[in-house]
Amino acid sequence: MCRRHLWLPGAISFIRPLLVPNVMAHTEWTLRALDGLGLPMTTRIREALTLPALVLTVALSMADEAEAEQETGVTLDRWWLTQRKRADELRHSGRFPLLAALTGEEVPDVDGLFEYSLARHLDGFVALVEDQTRTRP
Repeated sequence: MCRRHLWLPGAISFIRPLLVPNVMAHTEWTLRALDGLGLPMTTRIREALTLPALVLTVALSMADEAEAEQETGVTLDRWWLTQRKRADELRHSGRFPLLAALTGEEVPDVDGLFEYSLARHLDGFVALVEDQTRTRP
């Protein structure tokens, strides 16, 4: 949805949320999906907010990139080509030995980064649920 509506990630706030039925329905749906896991409501509401926060963080970067490309006419690939010399200078200055070891294959695209982040988050959530299950009387 954020790919189709690039304005959407910038319109959602977790500090001053829009109190609209569709957003509240989504939060309610998430809380319902977490119901029955034996988690306290505090944990459930945090999860209901954390997962969309992860999605929106990536979506904001995608929206910023689309806006930058539209404003400048420069694609991300072209931008990186113009930055390559400076990036190589910095990487090989001796100050960043671990970054200098990168070949470029290790850096995921935005979809790969999102998939990795989501998988690690869900792995952690599973561990939390399992821990809660073990410690529940």
